[in-house]
Amino acid sequence: MLTKKYVAPFLFGFLGILSFAPFSIKPLIFLSYAYLIKELAYKNDSSIKKLVFWSLGHWGFGMSWIIVSVYYYGNTNIYISLIIFFILVLILTAVFSMPLLVMKIRLFNGFKYERIAEILYISSLLILSEWSMYYLLNGVPWIIPGIIFLDTITQNLYPILGVAGGSFIIYFLSALMAISWIKNKRLSYAFFILTFITLLPNTLYKNQTVEDINVSIIQPASDPFLKYSNGYKNTIENNLLNLYRNRSKDSHIVIFPEAELPYALESKEFNEFSRKLDHSQEILTGAWHFEDGSLFNSLVNLNTSEIYNKQHLVPFGEYIPFFSSLRGLIAFFDMPMSNVSHGSAKQNAMKLNSFNDIKFAPLICYDIAFGNTVRKSNISSNFMINISNDTWFGSSIGPYHHLDIARVRAIENNKWIVRSTNDGFSAIIDNNGTIVTKIGKGDSSILNGSISLLKERSFYNIYGYLIPYLFALIVILFSVIINLCTKRRA
Repeated sequence: MLTKKYVAPFLFGFLGILSFAPFSIKPLIFLSYAYLIKELAYKNDSSIKKLVFWSLGHWGFGMSWIIVSVYYYGNTNIYISLIIFFILVLILTAVFSMPLLVMKIRLFNGFKYERIAEILYISSLLILSEWSMYYLLNGVPWIIPGIIFLDTITQNLYPILGVAGGSFIIYFLSALMAISWIKNKRLSYAFFILTFITLLPNTLYKNQTVEDINVSIIQPASDPFLKYSNGYKNTIENNLLNLYRNRSKDSHIVIFPEAELPYALESKEFNEFSRKLDHSQEILTGAWHFEDGSLFNSLVNLNTSEIYNKQHLVPFGEYIPFFSSLRGLIAFFDMPMSNVSHGSAKQNAMKLNSFNDIKFAPLICYDIAFGNTVRKSNISSNFMINISNDTWFGSSIGPYHHLDIARVRAIENNKWIVRSTNDGFSAIIDNNGTIVTKIGKGDSSILNGSISLLKERSFYNIYGYLIPYLFALIVILFSVIINLCTKRRA
C-alpha cells in the first residue's frame, strides 16, 4: 500500500527527468505524465499524496542543481543546504503542481464526445500550467517537456509553435494513454508505441553556408571556489589572456563568458585588463556593473560601451527568493554577488561597431530559458550571443539542460547562437539547433569558428506561443460551456 501511495508516484516523477539530457531516454516523459494524469483525473484514492510525491521526484531531481549552488558556493553545511532545497521543492510543488488537482473536476458526464473532450481539456490545463512557469515565482521555466523533441522530427514544430507546441503533443498523447489505461489497457500500450513516431530522428536539416562572421569564444574554466579569494585575480587574468592570444586573427568578434573577472566594469582593475586587449577586433564580455547604486550582471561591448543588463536572475545564485531576511544569517546569503538587480525588460538588440546594420540578441545565462524574452530580443537581430557561468551547476545535469534550452531557442527563432560559458558547454549552434562545434565541460580552451547571419523571422518569432495558449484557453472555455449545457439538459 505504501508503495502505491508514495514510492510509485515518486519514481514516475523521477522517470520523467530521465527524458532530458544527458540521459535522453525520451519515451519516459510520456509514461511520467500518463501516470500523473491517470492518478489525478481517474482515481479517487490519495490523489493529493500521489501528486506531492510525483512532484518531489520530478522537481527534486530536475532542479537538483540548486543544491550545488547552495552547498558548494555558499560554503554551508549539508543539512542547511538540504533544508533550503527541500523548502524550494515544496514551493514549486505548491505553485506548479497543486493547481493540477482541478483535473479531478468532471465536466463532460453525459457529453457525446466525452473522451476526446477530456483529453483536450487535460492537455489544455497542463499547457497553461506550463505557461505559468515563465511568470510565477519570478519564472522557473526549467524541465519544460517539449524540449525532449530535440533531434527528432517533431523539433520541426519549434519554428511554428515553439516548444509549447511540443509540450502540447506530450500532454495530449499522455492523456490519451491515461484514459485508455482505464478503459482498455491494450489500447494504452498501442498509444505508447505511437509516441515513438514523434521521436523518430530528424532528417530535415537545411544546408547552411557559414561565411558571414568569424568568432572566437573563450572558455577559461577558472576555479569557482577561488574566484573571489585574495590573490586569485592575477590567475584569472593570466588564464584569460593566455587563451586570448590563441584567438584567430581573422575573427571579427572575441567573446568572454559571464562575469568572469572578480571586479566591476567601473574599476581600475577592469580598465587595466581592457587595455591589454586588441580592440581592432570587437570584444564582448560579461562583467559586474554598477548603475545608480544597483549591481547588475551585464554583457558589455568594449568597443562601443553598449551594455545589456541580465533580466532573469538565478535563484540562490544572484538573489535570494522569498527569504531576503536570511541575509546575514547564513554565509551563502552574504556572497559578494548574491544581491544582483534585475535588468529592464525593454532593452534592445545590441549593435556591432565593425558591421553596419548588424545586431545581435544579448542573453545572459538564465535569460535564455525564457522563450518570450528571447523572442523579443530577436525581433531585429541577426544572431544571438549567450554568455553564461555554468559553474553554478557544478557536475550536475544543469549544464546539459542549459545547452539543450539554447538549442531550442535557436530553432524557434531561426537564428544562430554563439555561446560562451565559464567551464562549458561553450558552443556554436546553428538555426537548426545543431551544435556545429563546442568545448567540453570543464575544459579550458578557445573555440574559433564562423556563423551565418539570418534576417528571416520564423512564424514563432512573430507570434510566439500565442496559438497553443490561445487554443488551450478556448478548449477550457468550451469545456465550461459544455458542462453548463449538459447540466441544464439533465
